[in-house]
Amino acid sequence: MKLAENPKASEALVTMLVLRLRPRAQEVDGAGGDGGRDLLEYTKSGELINYEAKSFTGRMTSGRRQQVIRSLISTARHQPDHWDLLVPISPNPGELAWFENLREEFPFVRDWRGLNWLNQKFAAHQDLIRYALQESGDYILDRIAEARAERDTLLRGIPDLAKRYRALQLRAQEISPDYAIRTVLGTDGETAIHLLPKTDKAQGGRPIRFTGRVSFRHNEPQDERRRQQFEDAMRFGGEVELAAANLEEMTVDAPSELGISGTFPIESLRIAAHREALDPTMRGQLTIRTPAGIPSASLPVQFTQRTTGFDGGSLYGQDITGFIQIRMRYDRRRGAWSQTLSFAPPEVALPQEMVPVLRFISRALPGQSMELTVHGPTVTQLTAPINRAAVPDSWDSHEAEIWADAFDYLATLQRMTGHFFPTPPDYNLKDARDAQTAISLLRGEKVDMPNTVVSLGVDRREALDQVSGGRLAFAAKYQAMVVTFGQHQIDLGPGIELMTIDKVLNMREARRALESDGHATVRLRIDRTQPAQRYLGTDLPDPDTRT
Repeated sequence: MKLAENPKASEALVTMLVLRLRPRAQEVDGAGGDGGRDLLEYTKSGELINYEAKSFTGRMTSGRRQQVIRSLISTARHQPDHWDLLVPISPNPGELAWFENLREEFPFVRDWRGLNWLNQKFAAHQDLIRYALQESGDYILDRIAEARAERDTLLRGIPDLAKRYRALQLRAQEISPDYAIRTVLGTDGETAIHLLPKTDKAQGGRPIRFTGRVSFRHNEPQDERRRQQFEDAMRFGGEVELAAANLEEMTVDAPSELGISGTFPIESLRIAAHREALDPTMRGQLTIRTPAGIPSASLPVQFTQRTTGFDGGSLYGQDITGFIQIRMRYDRRRGAWSQTLSFAPPEVALPQEMVPVLRFISRALPGQSMELTVHGPTVTQLTAPINRAAVPDSWDSHEAEIWADAFDYLATLQRMTGHFFPTPPDYNLKDARDAQTAISLLRGEKVDMPNTVVSLGVDRREALDQVSGGRLAFAAKYQAMVVTFGQHQIDLGPGIELMTIDKVLNMREARRALESDGHATVRLRIDRTQPAQRYLGTDLPDPDTRT
C-alpha cells in the first residue's frame, strides 16, 4: 500500500482494521479534538485501552515525536490502562529506544504497531483496503451486485435502492404515533435503530422504560470510576459506557406497536444525555480571582450546548480561541456550581493566539476561584473554587507561564517584522531564546553571543602570522542575519559580529595544512572577559572602543 498518497484514507483504513480486530473498540469523534485517541476500548475485564492512529511515513522526526507526546498528554486525562500507537513506520533502534523511554513518564504506553504488523493484518482483510481506497460508488455497486442473488433484485441499481429505502423510512414512521424511527448501519454491520419522540407528549404520556440492575465492584479503581461516571450521567446529564460485568438482564417496557418489549441479556450499555444546542449561544467571561478577590486573568467564553439530569445539568462551551473546552455543572441539591477545563491546542495556530490561553491556565491554580459572568438581559455571576490546576498533569507548576513567554517572543518578533506564520510543531524553548535575541537586535541592542570558540579560514601565510600574533579583535560582516523556525525564516537584515581572541587552539596543525593544502581552518578561543557581540547594521565600531 502507498499510504503516503492519501493520509486521510490510511488513517481511516487503520481505524477500520482496529474495529475489525477488536469488536469492543469504538471510534472517537474528533470534531472537537480526539483527546489523544482515535479509538477506545473497554475490555471484558474493564480495562480502558486507547489507540492513536497516525499516517506518518518515512521516519519519526522530532516534530512527529512532539505530536505523539501531545497525544499522550491528552490521552492521560482519560486514565487509560494501555495506549497503542498505530503508524506505518517500522521503528529503527533509535526510534524504538525513544518510544520505550516514553513509559517512564507515561506508564500506560504499551505497543508500537508498525508497518510490518499492519501489512500482516491487512493481508488477512483485503476487503478493508478496497473499502477505504475504492470510490464509494464502486463499493455500493459491488454490494448491490452481490444482493442480486436474492429474489427481489435492484434491477435499476442505486435509483431502486434510494426509492425502496425512502419507502421503508416512510412506512417506519407509521408504526408509532409517538416515536420517529431512524435506521443506521453500525460499525459491525448490525442495524441500529434510533427512536426519537415526535412530541414532548411521547416522553411524558407513553415513555419507553428500561429496568435493570447495575452493579460495581468495591475497591476496584476501574469500577469506582465507572460508578462515578454513571452517577454523574444520571444526575447531571453526561455519558457513560458500562461493560457486561456491570450489567444484568434488562427489561424494556414500550408501546406495543414498537415490538421491543421484553427482557434481554445486555453485552454493553452506553448512556448519553441529549445535548441540546443553545440558540442563541450563551456568552460570558471567565475570570480567575486570588483569595483576596483580585482578578489575575480573564478570557471571553461562549456556551453552545447543555444537558440536564435528575439533580441539575451541565453547560458545554469553549473560550473564544477554542483552545480551552469548558464544562460548567450545576448541582441543584447543594445549590453549587463546579467547572472542568481541558486544554487542547490545535495542530495549527498563530503564536499570538496561544499566549492569552497559556497565561490563563497558568493562573488557574488550587486556592484561586473561577468566576463566570454570563451576559444577557441580566448579568449573572457564578463562582466556584479551583480544586485542581488546569495545566496537564505532566507539566511543572510554572511550565504554562514559561511557554506563554515562549509564544509571546515569537508573536512579538512576527509583529515587528510583519512576517506571520503558524507556530512550528517542533517549536521549543531554544527557538524561544532565538526569538528573544532577534527582538533585542531589532530594538538596536548589542547582544552577547554564547560562542566560546570560532573557526576562521585562511589562505595566506601572512594572515596566519597575523592571527598568531597575540590578542586579536576583529569584526565579521553579514549581508543578512537570519533566524529559522521550522520551515520559516525571518531575515533581520545586515549585521556585525565582534570578537576578541585570546588564543589560537590549533596553530601547529593549521600551519601544516596551509603548507600542504594551501588552506587551513584556524580555531580561535574567544576572550572570556569580552564575549562575542552581535548587532544589526553595516557600521563598524570605532577600533578604540574594543581592545
